[in-house]
Amino acid sequence: MNTVGRPTKAQRVNIAQRRATAVAMRLAGASYQQIADELGYNSRGAACQDISRALEANLAEQQAAVEVLRETELQRLDILWADAWAVLKREHITVSHGKVVYDERTLDRDEPKPLLDDGPVLQAISTLLKIQERRAKYLGLDAPTKVEAITIDAIDAEIRKLAAELEGDAAGEAADTAGTAG
Repeated sequence: MNTVGRPTKAQRVNIAQRRATAVAMRLAGASYQQIADELGYNSRGAACQDISRALEANLAEQQAAVEVLRETELQRLDILWADAWAVLKREHITVSHGKVVYDERTLDRDEPKPLLDDGPVLQAISTLLKIQERRAKYLGLDAPTKVEAITIDAIDAEIRKLAAELEGDAAGEAADTAGTAG
């Protein structure tokens, strides 16, 4: 260790290598005691703690990578949004067999107006909605879906509970009947 109490770069490399080896050994089925003995840990608890630290560090690195990926994907969605928005705002004319189709209501004018085509606009709207859905998923804005799983054991337990209640009710009614008969 250096004068501040932090490991030097070389020591950090050695620690990372030892942790990687310890994790690999654990994955291969080695016990913590075997790992401690082979890699020179003071105890099996120290080996376990070091493996936990390695996994936590790896998880933090993975989370950072996921955040970078999420941000990249959001930027890509922004670009697609801008493109779809531009399509939505443009005027689209109807063309049939290579010729512009004109609005029948304007044919008697000096300059008839082309018939507008709503197809590209509707496609742009659909695309914008899909981009919004994807963005919401990336950002976790959608409410979670609730799923209720009922097991056979739970059903059997409920049946036993109801049967016991019925038996209790039947016994109570029999006692009431016997009490009123005497």
